[in-house]
Amino acid sequence: MSNIRLNSILFINLLGLFLNFFPIITSAETLAEQIAKGKDLFVNETFSGNGRTCSTCHRLDNNHTIDPKYIAQLPNSDPLFIAETNPNLAELERPQLLRQFGLILTNIDGFDKPGVLRGVPHLFALKTSMTPEAEFEGTVVEHALGWSADGSPNDGSLHQFTVGAIIQHFPKTLNREEGVDFRLPTDDESAALEAYMLSLGRSEELDLDSLFFSSPIVQKGRELFHSKEPGTGQCKGCHLDAGANSSSSLQNGNRDTGVENMPDSLLKLVWKPSPHDGGFSNERQNDCGWFKNQSCYGNHEFNMTTVVEAADTAPFFHNNSVSTIEEAVAFYNSNAFHQSPGANPADPDDPDSVCERCIHLEPTQVTAIALFLRTINAMENIRSSNALEQQLESLTKKEREEQLALAMAETTDAIEVLEGGAIIPNPKSVKLLRNALKYEQEALKSRYKVEALELIAEAITLKLQANDLLLVPSKN
Repeated sequence: MSNIRLNSILFINLLGLFLNFFPIITSAETLAEQIAKGKDLFVNETFSGNGRTCSTCHRLDNNHTIDPKYIAQLPNSDPLFIAETNPNLAELERPQLLRQFGLILTNIDGFDKPGVLRGVPHLFALKTSMTPEAEFEGTVVEHALGWSADGSPNDGSLHQFTVGAIIQHFPKTLNREEGVDFRLPTDDESAALEAYMLSLGRSEELDLDSLFFSSPIVQKGRELFHSKEPGTGQCKGCHLDAGANSSSSLQNGNRDTGVENMPDSLLKLVWKPSPHDGGFSNERQNDCGWFKNQSCYGNHEFNMTTVVEAADTAPFFHNNSVSTIEEAVAFYNSNAFHQSPGANPADPDDPDSVCERCIHLEPTQVTAIALFLRTINAMENIRSSNALEQQLESLTKKEREEQLALAMAETTDAIEVLEGGAIIPNPKSVKLLRNALKYEQEALKSRYKVEALELIAEAITLKLQANDLLLVPSKN
């Protein structure tokens, strides 16, 4: 075969990979322009609905999600609370659970079936995490989205994701009649929104094989996390490089880990009867719940989520059932997990069988893994904050102030994540980040662009120093 032929095939394959992750862009529109258009739609467009926008639930200054602490600071007039103020939408949400747990009512199984209550997932690193396992979910959906991979309607693609969100969350009445209760996005709008969502967060996975940490506690957490061996956290199997892909398939898969079956669920203590969430698909099952005697729709499986961004996007799991990253790690010690298919438990009828993936972590090991997750989350906060600030020079004053505020939110998150654990393994990094935040605050108040950019440059330098102190160049 000729080199020309080989090069042509290579080009076509690369083009196919590119188009798989980015919508088609017209000649008159660059990717940057499309992302900017998508951001404007995401923040401002109500699609002729009830006043909500995409950012009502995916707040830019809160990691593109919402949580009970954030919700508590919002005024009652916020569109998030439309079910409390509009009688036509009284059943759109469960206000008590929205405010107390940060849970949104969603009819993931269809509007002819009971809705379920789920947290709002962040939208970071979608490019790295939304390819479904071809052998299973990939035969049903184009992209693994939402908490159970089937969070998008029609072909299950990111392009269609906004359609489902508008119908579910934006209607003026629960008749949900197109053209009356809302309008659906045009193809150009969907493409722009898709481009914006794909631009958020990391575009590449970490390489944990090459990362070594200055704190021996964090380093131990990395070793316990980045392994599939018994006696460790065995986290690598489902979270390769702390992402959302299986180490076997290198794709995003669905697993039944028993989260929905935890006894004494806080949600179920508050709201009765609370619907049981069956996860992926909408087939009726009658073996749901801790006692296997409840009905639900689905196959009990939820998709794997990236954990690089986990520590500052609490609460955790699809139902916001635990509040800290330490509790999320400790869940895998629980009977709920050990009795789930995800653990591959022992066969009660076979005395020689054993639980293949039952995890038994000591409290100190839980702490070490959690501190590792806090550290890589802070590193991502630093990367994101600096990336936002490196774009400031070309922006207008208003745009610069808005983007700097988002960068400062990332710096603040890094500080809170590192300080939020049982101990602070790298106090010098925290001090540098606090000083960087002071420079950013001064830059935001400055009336002069040159002065502001000089302050930002100082902040970037301090954050890079803070990041460097978290790591060692190579394994000692």
